[in-house]
Amino acid sequence: MYGFSGDMVYACFGHIAARPARSNRANLKGTYQPAAMSPPPLLGLVLAGGASRRMSRDKGTISYHGEPQVVHAWRLLTDVCGSAYVSTNARNVGVAPYSELPLIVDVGHSGGPASGLDAAWSRHPNAAWLTLAVDMPLVDRALLEELIAARDAAAHATAFRHLDGIIEPLCTIWEPAARASLLERLAAGDASLRRFLETHSVALVAPSTPDKLRSIDDPAARAALARVLGSSADS
Repeated sequence: MYGFSGDMVYACFGHIAARPARSNRANLKGTYQPAAMSPPPLLGLVLAGGASRRMSRDKGTISYHGEPQVVHAWRLLTDVCGSAYVSTNARNVGVAPYSELPLIVDVGHSGGPASGLDAAWSRHPNAAWLTLAVDMPLVDRALLEELIAARDAAAHATAFRHLDGIIEPLCTIWEPAARASLLERLAAGDASLRRFLETHSVALVAPSTPDKLRSIDDPAARAALARVLGSSADS
């Protein structure tokens, strides 16, 4: 069984602006200062509910780091968040390695990762979620810590922006403030997390190692990565 900084800019409603600097003004002695609001607790969520059609097998069961990738990703998120879950579909319940992990089962509409987030908020509605797709095996603790260090709890999300300008929706911090708007879009038939990020308030982070955000979602990419890592990536 398994035991349970880049530079940042803002994207607000499709526009990018410099992040406002924090005030350097010292507190005056005897002057009332309201207590700082604590940010919502941050929990981890491995996104592992996809059909894996291009890979032709469950991507969560592939071993790149000496254990099934879904276990590796869950351990990674647990390390940086303290507590993490795996978002998956009903067919994986009771099936190893998922049976040994804390699951949040997506039983709602088939909206892909967006449905997984909805199910996670149904379990912990006041939490922020650090998501990590199971097909991103190169993401490591250092990269996640960059994202956490840049977190803006007042935004809808904190996300990496790729070198080509595309916002990454699957290795992202999602604040609870995003939930209502995301549910509205799901109800309207739009389950795209990337489009959501492009039209809402998001703190954007330039990753120091952007290649680690690659998705490995077909057999050719899996074999190429296995050669680089020196693993079989087929167990």
